Amino acid sequence: MFSALSPRAQGYLFALGGPLCWSVGGAVMRLVEADSWDIVFWRALPHLLIFPVVLHFLAGPRAWLAFRDAKAIAWLSSLCLASTFVLHVVAMTSTTIANALLLQSTSPIMVALLAWLVLRERVPAASWIALAGACAGMAVVIGTSFGEGAWIGNAAALAVALASAVNVIAIRGNTKLDLRAGTIVASAVSLVPALVFGAPLAAGFDAALALSILGIVQITVGLVFFYSALKRLPAVQVVLIAMIEPVIGTFWTWIAVGETPGPGTFLGGAILMASLAYNAIATARASAP
Repeated sequence: MFSALSPRAQGYLFALGGPLCWSVGGAVMRLVEADSWDIVFWRALPHLLIFPVVLHFLAGPRAWLAFRDAKAIAWLSSLCLASTFVLHVVAMTSTTIANALLLQSTSPIMVALLAWLVLRERVPAASWIALAGACAGMAVVIGTSFGEGAWIGNAAALAVALASAVNVIAIRGNTKLDLRAGTIVASAVSLVPALVFGAPLAAGFDAALALSILGIVQITVGLVFFYSALKRLPAVQVVLIAMIEPVIGTFWTWIAVGETPGPGTFLGGAILMASLAYNAIATARASAP
């Protein structure tokens, strides 16, 4: 039945499936009894063990050959991704889920800014307007939670966005690179600080099982959906659909543990999401033939 759908329809399903997989993380992390490093370990380990098999089924040996041939870019991309695996958990466990997801979603704006600073690319007026709006939204989100002692989580969320943006800048102009194997390297790298600073093997069986399933759903299945969507749809459409993650993730956390965002998060989040949507739409129009 799925194969009967057009590639475009398949792309939309994959693009929707990615953020749906990612959105469940906040609720699970709130429900399990484990510290940040335990969560990092048990999320990353299943991907390290399972994704090589999945990748071999999807692409065969050429995926590893593509990673090898990418050389420095491949390793930089892997390090950026490894940092997001760690910092994402720090953000989710140190501030509200809504704040973490909203601030992480600013990555497209950071890409535009870094492209201007590093690559000397021209930034269109629409992106500057979106950047101003995004900064205003971030200021509201961070300012209203500053007194709650959530600055570490907010900073970690922004660092996730920055690492993701650096990754995009590193592979800019090399859109044909296949860096899926880099996610396996990133998982291995993220396990090192988790073992050094945490005690994941002392975590309870229920917590380890729940986090391992979360790792499979969020990282392995989510990334397969995301990469599959990019093969079938323009990147800007995939990014626009992925913007539902903060909304759905906040909803799941509210249902699971009753964590309700404050008025400042709602206001700042609305400004931020509107700015990101405006930037994505304006970029799509500017790049259209």
